[in-house]
Amino acid sequence: MSDFKENIEKLNIRGIVMSSVMTAFGLVVALTWKDAINGLVARILPSSNADSLLSLFITAAAVTLLVVILASLALRINRRLEGQLERMADQLEKMGDLFDRD
Repeated sequence: MSDFKENIEKLNIRGIVMSSVMTAFGLVVALTWKDAINGLVARILPSSNADSLLSLFITAAAVTLLVVILASLALRINRRLEGQLERMADQLEKMGDLFDRD
């Protein structure tokens, strides 16, 4: 029973809820952009049917390329921030060592 309590205490409910809310907001934005991109492709490739198969594939390829670029950019920024945080932690540890030398 104590393992269960420990796991519950470690569970970050607020973080999970915030992550879910932010994901929902992202979904709303993605659906809005989907309509805008479909409209752009329909204007670039006019056809009798606005939802032609070719326009759907072009839209999917464009969105996939955009998401891959944005994801790689986000990962690169995250790595850079993690490196800076590690350097700051090392500097703080060194500063703490200076004050602990009584």
